[in-house]
Amino acid sequence: MPKLPQIKGDTLVNALNKEGWYVDRTHGSHAIMRHEGKPGVKLIIPIHTKPVKPGTLSNILKMAGLSIGEIKKLL
Repeated sequence: MPKLPQIKGDTLVNALNKEGWYVDRTHGSHAIMRHEGKPGVKLIIPIHTKPVKPGTLSNILKMAGLSIGEIKKLL
């Protein structure tokens, strides 16, 4: 299994935009993203100056239906 990349929240948001996810709203320092083709699924992305923690990133990718290789290509 490939290693998870170190990604900051704003970079992750930009990568997910390429896959059809959009920022529905922001709440504090988190972006809530939705996808037209996946109703009822929302991704909560922490937008901090630090990289997203590996466990959080892994859960976001699972909910988005993306693999590590796919997210690396989008970066």
